[in-house]
Order: sequence, then structure tokens, then C-alpha cells
Amino acid sequence: MQAKGQEGSSACAEAEAEADAETATDTAVDTEADAAPDTAVPETALTAAVHAEALLRDGRLAEAREAARRALDTHEPVARLYTVLGRAHAAENDDDHDDRAETVYRTGLDAFPNDIELLSAYAELCLNADYLERPGRHRRGPELTARIRELAPGSTQALRAERAAGGKNVPKPARVQRHDARLVLTLSPTPRTAADRARIQAAARPEDERLAVLAETLSTLVRPGRGPLRWMVGHPLATTLLSWVSYAAVLLAVPAVPLPAWTACAAALPLLPSAVLHQVLRGARRRAQTHTPPTPTQAPQDLTFPVLPPVPAHTTRGRVAGALVLATAVGAAAGSVTWSQIQYRDYPRYTVAAPLSLGVLDRLELTPAQQGMADQLNVNFGGTAHETFAYVYGDEELGRTAFAVFGATGDFHQMTPDLLDELREGLEASGLTVSAEWNAEPGHYGGWMKCVTYKPAASVPEVACGWADKGSIGIVITAERSTGRNAAEETTRRAREAVLHRGTGAERSEPEV
Repeated sequence: MQAKGQEGSSACAEAEAEADAETATDTAVDTEADAAPDTAVPETALTAAVHAEALLRDGRLAEAREAARRALDTHEPVARLYTVLGRAHAAENDDDHDDRAETVYRTGLDAFPNDIELLSAYAELCLNADYLERPGRHRRGPELTARIRELAPGSTQALRAERAAGGKNVPKPARVQRHDARLVLTLSPTPRTAADRARIQAAARPEDERLAVLAETLSTLVRPGRGPLRWMVGHPLATTLLSWVSYAAVLLAVPAVPLPAWTACAAALPLLPSAVLHQVLRGARRRAQTHTPPTPTQAPQDLTFPVLPPVPAHTTRGRVAGALVLATAVGAAAGSVTWSQIQYRDYPRYTVAAPLSLGVLDRLELTPAQQGMADQLNVNFGGTAHETFAYVYGDEELGRTAFAVFGATGDFHQMTPDLLDELREGLEASGLTVSAEWNAEPGHYGGWMKCVTYKPAASVPEVACGWADKGSIGIVITAERSTGRNAAEETTRRAREAVLHRGTGAERSEPEV
């Protein structure tokens, strides 16, 4: 009896010890669970959602769906997992996947009925659905859009849903971005203060994509050296007018001065600051879209931060200014091109009238040299020149030639000074030796002039000076009898201006000889 009692007591003690051990273990487990932060599970699920979103952006849809499903099965669900899973189905553009995407969205909204991103994704699916094949799904689109507008009026998600619904006057993301940045910069004492306040507000409301874009934009604009970009954001109308008026002025200056055609490229310079601002703002939007929002916290909001109102519609003043800018830009471009073409195609009109004498020199008629040059000109310029001419001046009594002048008039608007290089090339091709070459002053009629010295066989050296402009081309050949270069150049200018006359009748202009 006593032994049995002792055995019973021992058994009871062991049972009590085991019970105490189990109680202690349960208590320890409960204590560890209580000590774990509430955000541990959402943080793990959030990391999985970020990974799945990265796969979705890379176009790896099947992998994104697998990662999201595994995370939903393993961790406590978060709205972002349902969003990325639904989008990964919808991106397949397949009816079966669209049905699965709708199932995912509805399941997610049962758990997170007010999540903006989830509502936005589901609204886009419904609004893009075929209203004949999926009438019920299509009808849910406007309802979801209204819900988004109620929860986050003016947000990027609301604007995106409005755009998918085909709403009128829905501002583009770039316009919303500039409007918000201008508003906050205007209402803040300094740009740095504006950026800090926007960052705090975006951290307190990570679900608001519009705030995320604003915070990223202001952080970008407050960097060193970007004061001009902030001014452009704050003064859009002045920026537009200044840029495009400068653009028009440069274009019109090209034919007005005139300047070489390639200088018209400088018209792009006034537009470069606007292009730089466009790239900076687009980069900020892209970073805001790919930025992983922090885990929602109870961080206090900045109660003094201005409420971002809906972006106002374009005003009549803005539309008129835009129309004027467009008209100015198009008119300047068309006017510059037309004016330049008129100048390019225009050429001086000449009449040919050689005087019977030039100083003490007589015009010699029907000389073999004159006849040979006339025949050669008809061959070279037949069908292209308005008129050809060939004259020889000298002492008629002595029968001595002083110089010969020959050439052609017509539409030579494509003429360039390079053509005069053919003077030397032609002489050398004829077997003559060119001993000197130089550029000369063309005289009153302008254009270009080049002279060469060469020596024909069994003759004294001769100087050939050729001129060219957009209405005439000609050559004067004189014998070099120690008269020097200046004398040959002067003879060429006098002969050109004596033989050619600009205009006809009342328009005729004859420079002094």
C-alpha cells in the first residue's frame, strides 16, 4: 500500500512537472509572438510583391504570377500581391486570363475594399472589356471609377481610370505633374521647403501616386543648378512665348541678313531648355512609378500641406496663346523656307551691250578669235544660257588685240565659287602650264573672281580672269606685258561692267567705266 502510494505520488509529480513544462513552453511561445512586431508579416509579403512587380515590368508574366501566388499562400496577404497577380493575368491579353484577373481583383477587394491601386487595376480591366462579350464586367468600370474618384479625387489613379473610361478633358500625367509642382512651389517659402513637405506627405500616403510623382519632381528640381528649370515650371506661358518667339526670330534672320542656310539649325537652341525640362520631368515620373512605396505607417501628415485640387481645364487665354505660338512657329518656318528659296532661286538679270570703244581701245569685229570663242560658247551653253557673248578689244589701226571678253548670261542660281576652279583645270587639260593663281575683287556686280597666269606655246604669258555670279559667267584674257596683276584685274572688272548691264529699259543700271 505504502509503495503504491509512493508510486502514485511520483506519477502525479511527473505529470505535474510535464504540465508545468508545457505551460512554460506555451507561455514562451506566446511571449515571443507578442514580442514580434506587427509589421513583420506584411514586410515579408511586401518584399515578395516588389519582386513580383519587377518580374511583371520585365515581361516575365508567368514568373510574376507564380511569385505572387506563392507569396499569397505563404504570407499574410497584402493588396499589392493581388494587384500584381491580376495585372500579370491581364497582360496576357487573353479571355481566360482576363477571367482569372477579375477573380483575383474581386478576392483582393473583399479583403482590401479601399485600396486605390487594386481598384484602379480592376477598373482598367473592366473599362477595356468588350461591352458585347462581357457586358457585366464593362458596366462595373464606371462604378469602380466613381469609387476611385471618391477615395482619391485628382489622384493619378483616378485620372488613369478617367482616361480609360474615355472621359473628356482628362489632363495628361505631364500636365498634372507641372500643375502640382507649380502650386506647391508657389505656396512654399523656399524650393527646399516645398520638396521636404512633399516628401513627408508622400511618405504618409504611400498609396497616392500623384503625391509620389510630386515628391520626386520637387526633389529633382531643387538640385543645384536647376533654378532656371524651376522658373520655367512656375512661368509656363512666358517660357513658351520666349522659346518660340526666339525660334521664329532666328529662322527669319537667316534670309533677312542673309546668313548661310546651315545657321537655321541655331533655331533649335531656344527650344533646348524646354526639351531639358521635359526630360527631367519625365525621368521624375518614371522614377516615381518604379519607386517602391514604404510600408504604411502612422507617420503624421503635414496638415499645412496644400490639398492638390483637380487640374483645371485649359482656359481660353491658354488656348489662344497656344494657337498663336503654333501659328508663329509654323509661319516662321514656312516663311523662312519660302524666303530662302526665293533668294536662292533669284538671280540678277543682265542685258548684253558691248560699247564700240572702251577708253582708247576699239571693238574689233569678225576676228578669228572672236568667231572661235562664239562657236565654243554655243556648244557649251546651248539650251542653258539666255545669251552668250564674245568680244575682242584692241587697236584697230595697228591690228593689235588688247583683250578678249566672252561669257554667258542666264539663270545660274546654283552657281558656287568652286566653278572657277575649272578655269585652271581647263587650261592644264589643254597642255598649258599655269604659273600663278589668285582670287580677285569682283567689282560692283559682286560674285566671285579668280585669275591665273599661263604661257601659251610661242607667245608671251597671258592672264585669264574669270568671274561668276548667279546671273552671268565670263572670262577676260589679256596679254601680260609687265602690267602686273592689278592691271589684269582692273581690265576684267571694266570689261565686265561695260558689256553687262543689269535690268532693261528703266531698270537698266550701268556702272561707271
